[in-house]
Amino acid sequence: MKRCFAVFIMMAVMLCAMAQTESKVGTFAGGVSVGATTSQISGDNLGGFHKIGATAGVYANCLLLDNPKFGMKLQMEMNFVMKGSHSYTPPRQVATAVGKYVLNLGYLEVPVLLRMRIARITIRNSSDFEFEVGPAFGVNIYHRERDMYGLIPGRPDFHRCELSLMGGLTYSFKEHHGITLRYSNSILPVRIPNWAVNRWIYKQYNSVIYLTYSYQF
Repeated sequence: MKRCFAVFIMMAVMLCAMAQTESKVGTFAGGVSVGATTSQISGDNLGGFHKIGATAGVYANCLLLDNPKFGMKLQMEMNFVMKGSHSYTPPRQVATAVGKYVLNLGYLEVPVLLRMRIARITIRNSSDFEFEVGPAFGVNIYHRERDMYGLIPGRPDFHRCELSLMGGLTYSFKEHHGITLRYSNSILPVRIPNWAVNRWIYKQYNSVIYLTYSYQF
């Protein structure tokens, strides 16, 4: 755990240092981001993005190409992300449903994204829409699983590492500010339940929707 936080702090310092470079082709810019997440665990038989969480982090990007019709950046981030699953059934219906269930997960996540601007769009001030896609590597730093009776014992741990595919859309406005809507899904299972009849069918994956605000230095 201490090593994970040490790596996170080192990455944050490096990315913030990169952010001080003037943003032009071949050089770096960067900033900070904060936002909310809504997530689910695919494979737990509880449908819906009902688990609300938060995310925050730092990023740096390299401007690869920039002209009026097309722009491209390579961006690396270091984020803390809350994920998991949540379900609640009113007490009068518990006999026929799952009752209360909460799974809290925390990850340190490093996305590496290719961000593409197809055309410059002007809305009042200079504004850009950018599409992004790429992999994200995550490290699970905590997990806690509860139902209506408290902590659930005997469940297998989540895998320490996670590999996800991520995609999204960013609206940049007023030069330094941006709003990003993003979706990610695990490529490899984050856990294989030991209580399922067919464990290979009931593999579990993280699915997350992010809505974040970013400020670029």
